[in-house]
Amino acid sequence: INRGNISKIFGELIALIEPSKRIGAADVIQVKLPYSNDEFGVPSNLYIIGTMNTADRSIALMDTALRRRFEFVEMMPDSDLVDVHIEAISIRLLLESINRRIEYLYDRDHTIGHAYFMDLDEDSTVDDLTHIFKNKIIPLLQEYFYDDWEKIRLVLNDGFIEKVEQKPNKIFEGIDDDYIDEEKFFYNVRTEFSKNSYIKIYDKLMTIEEEA
Repeated sequence: INRGNISKIFGELIALIEPSKRIGAADVIQVKLPYSNDEFGVPSNLYIIGTMNTADRSIALMDTALRRRFEFVEMMPDSDLVDVHIEAISIRLLLESINRRIEYLYDRDHTIGHAYFMDLDEDSTVDDLTHIFKNKIIPLLQEYFYDDWEKIRLVLNDGFIEKVEQKPNKIFEGIDDDYIDEEKFFYNVRTEFSKNSYIKIYDKLMTIEEEA
């Protein structure tokens, strides 16, 4: 809904879908269709369901007429729907821990949805999980944090992102210290993620909560 042109999507329906304007209501409104010239109205048993991403929503900018015709139901990530273990890795705890870190570093509207992990089951492998992280989770975090790799490392720990120090004297000859930093760090996504790297994301957090 938030990415569409509301006037083009709904047109005259924006008036007709209001409960008081539907067929059978006190203030019913019907319009004449331009091609058939038939009278058209919206029945009372028609339900319109739309979706929007919490990460890029902007309800405040929506037309008030649209907002008062809909109820907004928040659908946050549900880790219970991915309560499976893959080679001793708890996907539920993994998702919960990642989202708690994202919520702390960014906000709750950018937490990772459970849909990314819905295809996993007890027969899945660590390679299947790695594919999801490399092709979906890490690129999404890059977008969230604008390639701030230090924040991405805070979310995932260093088992996924490698931090490499690069000294300029190994690259350049005749360095002028006024123009080149003494040292610089580069970040690389590791080629392989170990099973312990996944467990480490939530292991310490769970331990702290148990002690509390």
